[in-house]
Amino acid sequence: MDNMETMDLIAILALVLALLLMLSVFSLKRRVHELESRLAQRDTYGGPSVQASSRTTDIPTPMFVQNPEIAPDLERRIRLLIAEGKKIQAIKVMREARNLSLKDAKDFVESLEQGGTFR
Repeated sequence: MDNMETMDLIAILALVLALLLMLSVFSLKRRVHELESRLAQRDTYGGPSVQASSRTTDIPTPMFVQNPEIAPDLERRIRLLIAEGKKIQAIKVMREARNLSLKDAKDFVESLEQGGTFR
């Protein structure tokens, strides 16, 4: 083999290695996204109710997300977090449960702090 063939072979091997590394990165990014989704679901449910073996697509959407009128567990959780002085966590839970903006969730939690109603 002459010098040019060796350089071509090295370039091809480098390209294949780069592609394999890129596939690994995409696979890891997908896995991280799945784990983040599962953690968000776990926070929404208020505990470790999501089993480690389930996929994010297997996790049903909570009823209070599907229908905001069905929210007794969410209301209890928000009021408990407020009572414990965990206002930021209450805002986070509210944002995730109702898909609210940060301002709307903050306003909602603050109105509950002032004795407002949940609905």
